[in-house]
Amino acid sequence: MTISGRWTRVRIAVCGVVFASLFFAVGRRAFHLQVNDADRLRAMAEEQYLREIELPPRRGRILDRNGADLASTADVDSIYCNPRQLPDPRDAARKLSRILGVDRTDLERKLEQRRFFAWVKRKVTPEEVVAVKALGLPGMAFTREPRRFYPNRSLAATIMGHAGSDGGGLDGVELALDHQLRGTTSSVQGIRDALGRDIAVEGSVEAPSSAGSDVVLTIDRYLTFITERALADGAAAHSAKGAVAIMMDPRTGEILAMASVPTYNPNDPGGAEEAGARDRAITDVYEPGSTMKTFTIASALDAGVVKADDRFDCLMGRMMVGRYSIHDTHPHGVLTVAEVFKFSSNIGATKIARRLGRDAFADALNRFGFGHPTGIGLPGERAGVVRPVDKWGDIGLANISFGQGISVTPLQMIAGVSAIAGGGIYRQPRIIARAVGADGTIETLPVAPDRRVMSASAARTMLGIMRGVTEVGGTARQAAIDGYNVAGKTGTAQKVSNGHYDPSKWVSSFLGVVPAEDPRLAIIVILDEPQGGHLGGAVAAPIFKEIAEQALRYLHVAPTTEGVASGKGAPAAGKEALAAKAPPPATDADEAAANDAPATDLPLDDDALGEDPALAEKWDEVAGTEGGRAAGQPIERVVIPDFAGMSLGQAIHAAHKNGIELAFDDPEGRATGVALRQHPAPGPAPRGVVCRVAFGRQE
Repeated sequence: MTISGRWTRVRIAVCGVVFASLFFAVGRRAFHLQVNDADRLRAMAEEQYLREIELPPRRGRILDRNGADLASTADVDSIYCNPRQLPDPRDAARKLSRILGVDRTDLERKLEQRRFFAWVKRKVTPEEVVAVKALGLPGMAFTREPRRFYPNRSLAATIMGHAGSDGGGLDGVELALDHQLRGTTSSVQGIRDALGRDIAVEGSVEAPSSAGSDVVLTIDRYLTFITERALADGAAAHSAKGAVAIMMDPRTGEILAMASVPTYNPNDPGGAEEAGARDRAITDVYEPGSTMKTFTIASALDAGVVKADDRFDCLMGRMMVGRYSIHDTHPHGVLTVAEVFKFSSNIGATKIARRLGRDAFADALNRFGFGHPTGIGLPGERAGVVRPVDKWGDIGLANISFGQGISVTPLQMIAGVSAIAGGGIYRQPRIIARAVGADGTIETLPVAPDRRVMSASAARTMLGIMRGVTEVGGTARQAAIDGYNVAGKTGTAQKVSNGHYDPSKWVSSFLGVVPAEDPRLAIIVILDEPQGGHLGGAVAAPIFKEIAEQALRYLHVAPTTEGVASGKGAPAAGKEALAAKAPPPATDADEAAANDAPATDLPLDDDALGEDPALAEKWDEVAGTEGGRAAGQPIERVVIPDFAGMSLGQAIHAAHKNGIELAFDDPEGRATGVALRQHPAPGPAPRGVVCRVAFGRQE
């Protein structure tokens, strides 16, 4: 064999070894990839081209206290397509947009991307499905998706909120209990193309999902309906910027109805936020005005510093606080505590708060729930604003006593008055009763324990005093209900604008309890910036009456008296509280305009005045005696003038000048003509004496 032949065999052998080695290496690598790393590589590959598509679950229902549907879920059709199968995407977009009411430009842009999958329109009507099928377009497909329905449209909309297209809650109960309502999310595998875009195979988007829990609310659908209807009519009649009404059972703390104006249709929530639709009962804070006198006097009664028949000199409607003055709409002299409330005297409320003291008053407001959320469990609840007590000063105390310089929510107010109606027990407001799972399990939300905020006897006395508001001469005659005794309070508060009280913007309200003897309902009605009249007794009280009358009939609450308008059937507490003769009863026009307006020239806080050490002395010098005297002090004497022949105005002026309290012996309650006789006779008498004067026509 030649040398060249041997080298040829060597080269062949070397090449064979090299190729054998390469074959072994490739085989080994292939074995490693196909066997040892198969699972890992398969997962990596699927991650590149497979995508898990979540489908919205079927949400649980929202029910009223009687099981009526407020929100439910039903399967509806959604339309999608494979744009690659469309011969003319622009023509298809034109036809589909006309039938489905979608934006043509947006749809055309989606179809021209030539992807394998694109939504045309989700959650369509059966009529739209029929129309699209009639077009006969290639690549069109249909699937079923759950859609949220609100069968009562706008009823209780601001309470429930609404759910989005992905099945998640966006507001109200839908958001607060989204975890319970949402259910179990299901998913299917989608396919991703080489550019990472989502595609799908026809029919692959269908998969079952489990329903969430049903949520039962404390509200009653019918009571909510009558509340919303009366509130909407009243707000429209007065061209109000907004309005809110709440109905609560003071025995349990359950919310029976809660309405806000404006509202919206949660089936079509577009534009709701821009229109101002929200749950104003918890999101809006306001200065309560004279309705705060309810808690001022209740706190003083509970502390034992006043009794219903204690008397305070209301200084004929004007009282100085440093260089500022407090006004009453109508002048009054000496009034009992019950009369201070009945005629809504700002001066009387200020003096009662001064006797109670700042610290005790602040503590009472805290017990009634002001300054912190009620914990009702709905999103967006605000705490209100109660300034620290060390920043009140004398002006701050006066302001808060008649509802200025403090901000509250409507829910806080109704919860507070329900505590009075419930015998002095504060019960946390509740609107969510329970959640019921698909397997029947019941979940109840935690509720704060009941707590006593005032004595039962003081609460009974306060309810008796509150009845005077709807009786002759009170500020809310239009809230009186035939057959039932109503306890309540009107409020008319100026709104703050640019740091000052605006005389053109008002919040009008009425806070009421019925029947007063055995409270079943506590109702608050508030109108924001009503036009053509703003007094709470004329604006909010009639709405309260309309709601309460229908609710009492619906709940089969038996009448408690023969006639409330005449004052018959008054309980002992109320009669004792109002035993003293009141100032002359107002005419129908005057009753609507009784002392229900705030003292508008007081500053918003004490910063303008500061804490003047001499202010208390100046106050007492101007205000005079607050009833009673300290032990050991001499009895002050006054001179009773001769009222014979004086007109009503002349008699009031003379009595005020001499420090005399007047009462009127006029069986018809008009005090017209001139003074004919009086008792006691003219002459010296102790300060605080009541002189009864009979008016009439001289023979």
